[in-house]
Amino acid sequence: MGLALLGGAGLLTFSAPVAAATPGWKPTDDDSLLLDLRSSGYRVGEALRGYQTPSGVCVDFADLVQALDLPVRMDKKSRRATGWFFAEDQKFTLDREADTVQNVNGVQPLSAEDIHDTAEGWCVETTALSRWMGVTLRPDLGNATLILESERKLPFLAAIERKSRAARLRPSAPFDISLLPQAPTPYRAFRAPSVDGLIKFALRNEPRYGTLRETRFEFLAAGEIAGASVDARLASDTVGRPATLRLRAYRSDPQGRLLGPLHATQVAGGDVGTFAGNLTGQSAVGRGVFISNRPIARPNRFAVTEFRGTLPTGWDAELYRNGQLLAFEQGRLDGRYEFLDVDLLYGQNLFEVVLYGPQGQIRRETSEVPVGADNIPAGQTWYWAGIIDQGRDLIEFGNRSNPTHAGWRWGVGVERGLDARTGIGLAAQSLMLNGTRHTYLESTLTRALGPMLVELSGAQQFAVPGVGSGRALRAQALGAAYGVNFKAETLWVQGDYESELVTADQRREDLIQLEKSFHFGRLNVPVQIGLRRAEGRDGRKVTEALTRVSINTRPISLTAELSRVRTRETYGPPGPLGNETRLTLLANSAIGKVRLRGESRFGLGGGGFEAARVVGEVSLSERSDLRVTGDYTAENHRAGLGVALVRQFRQFSLRAEGDVATDGTVGAGLSFAFSFGQDPTDGRIRFSNEKLATNGQAAVEVFRDENADGRREAGEEAVKGAIVAAGLAGKSVPTDAAGRSRVTGLRPFQPVMLSVDTSDLEDALLQPATKGIVITPRPGIASKVSIALVPTGEVEGTLLDTNGDPREGVDLDLVDMRGAVTTTARSEYDGFFLFEKVPYGSYRVRLSAASASALGVTQAIIGTVTVNRAEPVARLGPTSLAPAPRIAQAAP
Repeated sequence: MGLALLGGAGLLTFSAPVAAATPGWKPTDDDSLLLDLRSSGYRVGEALRGYQTPSGVCVDFADLVQALDLPVRMDKKSRRATGWFFAEDQKFTLDREADTVQNVNGVQPLSAEDIHDTAEGWCVETTALSRWMGVTLRPDLGNATLILESERKLPFLAAIERKSRAARLRPSAPFDISLLPQAPTPYRAFRAPSVDGLIKFALRNEPRYGTLRETRFEFLAAGEIAGASVDARLASDTVGRPATLRLRAYRSDPQGRLLGPLHATQVAGGDVGTFAGNLTGQSAVGRGVFISNRPIARPNRFAVTEFRGTLPTGWDAELYRNGQLLAFEQGRLDGRYEFLDVDLLYGQNLFEVVLYGPQGQIRRETSEVPVGADNIPAGQTWYWAGIIDQGRDLIEFGNRSNPTHAGWRWGVGVERGLDARTGIGLAAQSLMLNGTRHTYLESTLTRALGPMLVELSGAQQFAVPGVGSGRALRAQALGAAYGVNFKAETLWVQGDYESELVTADQRREDLIQLEKSFHFGRLNVPVQIGLRRAEGRDGRKVTEALTRVSINTRPISLTAELSRVRTRETYGPPGPLGNETRLTLLANSAIGKVRLRGESRFGLGGGGFEAARVVGEVSLSERSDLRVTGDYTAENHRAGLGVALVRQFRQFSLRAEGDVATDGTVGAGLSFAFSFGQDPTDGRIRFSNEKLATNGQAAVEVFRDENADGRREAGEEAVKGAIVAAGLAGKSVPTDAAGRSRVTGLRPFQPVMLSVDTSDLEDALLQPATKGIVITPRPGIASKVSIALVPTGEVEGTLLDTNGDPREGVDLDLVDMRGAVTTTARSEYDGFFLFEKVPYGSYRVRLSAASASALGVTQAIIGTVTVNRAEPVARLGPTSLAPAPRIAQAAP
């Protein structure tokens, strides 16, 4: 605001010291102080002059007015100060002649200890300033700081945050998490498992079956045995008898460091899944073994991907792509969710599977699937191999009927990158289909052509007793042009070819699909249209038109899907024998505190309304939630209403529910959900309402690293009250007196950075030694991490151009000895630059790459400094830019 009208330099100071207001005390050099003003972790303005007085600490009033940019005018002659603090209605008048001060609380008398006259001017006690300004000014002489605390956001803090937001808009160097310190979690011969449990009791009266009693339990455990991750799921039938027990031992390493020369990224045994082919088999699950060195998150089929995972009893799942709601799935009896054949777009595909639990839990699983010119890298070879007994668990209870596709199946696949744009693949699969064995050999060729990715694939089915031979060929293209994503596909089938992806009656199929997002202000409307034409071996032709429109705003995600299917027979009456038009609506919305999710289906070709389901959830308190479910099925004219009340306790959660239906069904139930495992901070067993076995966690120790060596040594104190942030996964509770805390709910096998939230530290000069420490969580176990906080200093200097003149507006990087950029500063109008809150250590100062390129100078190191206890402020002094070298050219 620039309204600190102090009446010129003569009004800022007095020509000579006047007698102190406190009898017997006079300011001396021994009592003088120089304090940094800090608030919410920020340094505000220049240092304040002050003194240590018999009653506390006083600071120069003019220095404070300038530091906070307050509209206060001081008048030496009248010995008055007038203006306002932080808001125009907070008027302030200080009259030293009348010994009064007036603010929003009225007129108050000045005491003899409030103001001291010094050689610098008026030195006001911090206690008096706190009363006048409505804030808390707390001196911290050990760190030479004056800390300003306020319950409301003050104008100068808002201005600092605006500048920070503006600075973030400037192009910045990409953040590489791999450059940060890594905290590995070695596998052990045994780690006690964490267990998620659910116990449910229900009573139901149905007109056709009478009174039914239901007792269910489900336990999911995750730990380590013999140097491998192990998980197990035990579930019962409806009368409480064990029904299924799934066991899996596995190792996952995105860096491909498993099995020595095989460089595997994933190895699993027990109840595992396999990859799908392009024309042969779907992915499948069963008891067996699996190995691969493919990137873990990369899809193994062209233009489509799939998502499978654990879906406990009573949970629902939603699938989003780039914020667009694609599908919804209710809980299934097999405890899994499946989203198959999910279309991919050319470019970046950000998927999110949102799981909603019966106790009000919300769990998000995100993944990115890029599709473009980045094929398998040239010269690399990816492989996978697996054999499973499909549909069978490793340990089963009782007799189970074999489904159509049950039986042993095996597969192996190899891919090779020929160059940056071309890749080839070869795979073989053998599986049971309709009670007979089918064996295939499949090959693929993938090529990037401009903004388009093309894949040609062919599969041969081998003749065996009861199965004839045949082949299938497919051409696919995926790309983007003029803001429109497109997908094209054609399929030819010959002979007796049949697989899980090509039905026995298919002969030819063609598909074209277009998608574009329209933006109307903040409203994003993705629109997709598609046309599919299929021809059967009996001559039947099917034409399907699909239109999908989504509306994505902050309070609502709505997807409407309209499909039209027309079927014509070659033989028989000439008119159409099969026509169907269906409208499907998916919605997810928040109205106030109420979260709504719904799905409905309509038959527009005369069928009318078919079915609908709506789920509403509202938080009644911090630990209580209400869930209401309504559904209707037109086929049997059945409507149902369910109500559930969920109460969260620290160690467990309870759910009481009841439902009624128009067919006379009445039911009630009570479920008890809990988790338990070893507490990573003290080793004891703890119970929790969080999912400890499903997610990862971290045990964190925060300490004061006095010698900045990164290790906690004798005499280095724990830091109490520190909060540890884990990327976007949330924060920990404050550390205890021993500096310990834990972070829970971490997504397994996804690197995450742990860092201390500096805004909550009591000591503003303590800062983390690095930006953070990276861990890769594993389900059910805790990674142990020590985070060192070190005292900080500053690095300053003056930047001159090649002519020796001050240069402003230039970005400079402060680089640690590992080569990582720790912070960036910008030179001011006089060339002065300052790096604040620099942890003790050695650093190099250089120009940022963007600034060096814009100025046409070299990005060489312009200085090396060391910040330590003996020299908390490292001064580079004037430093000149070096011109970029030029290549000499021969004279003409």
